[in-house]
Amino acid sequence: HIYSINLQLEQANRDLLELMVKNIEARDPYTSGHSQRVSQYARILAREAGISSRQVDLIATAGLLHDVGKTYSEYAPLLLKEGRLTSDEKTLLQSHPVRSAELVSTISTLRGSVEQAVRHHHENFDGTGYPDGLAGENIPIGARIIMIADTLDAMTTDRPYRKALSFERVIEEFRKYTAKQFDPHLVDLVIKSPAIRRVV
Repeated sequence: HIYSINLQLEQANRDLLELMVKNIEARDPYTSGHSQRVSQYARILAREAGISSRQVDLIATAGLLHDVGKTYSEYAPLLLKEGRLTSDEKTLLQSHPVRSAELVSTISTLRGSVEQAVRHHHENFDGTGYPDGLAGENIPIGARIIMIADTLDAMTTDRPYRKALSFERVIEEFRKYTAKQFDPHLVDLVIKSPAIRRVV
């Protein structure tokens, strides 16, 4: 009976998280479904990286919530802007992983690895990313996976400024920025993954 109640609570929590994410994405038709797809790609990639099933679930949850901080009103004009962002606007937008992690940490069960994966999903493998300039193995594995899943979805969906890229073109970009922006081992997994290719 207790096990059954726990399962129901977990499902209710997941439903609430998805509701919150859909609410954010309703602001911008171009990002509709983005977080769900990032979560799906992250789950596949984490599995293929040989990560434990418990950790895979946490990484998929972090993928779902990676942009949750964009609900704050100061981001709304930036998300709707059609032209290029000014340097001040870019700096403001770069604060969203920290704001997202702060929001995620208000749910006690998500503190720790989910919160850290959300905070660091814009860290580049060579240390040039944000918010903390982490590099290589110092970037949590969940964050490195979400960085790839996020980029994969951004490149394979239509945006206001360009059409979706083909999977082959996306692979070229991953190869070009491997070890700079992306973890080389994870890039290899994406290139070789029939599951990712099928889902994309």
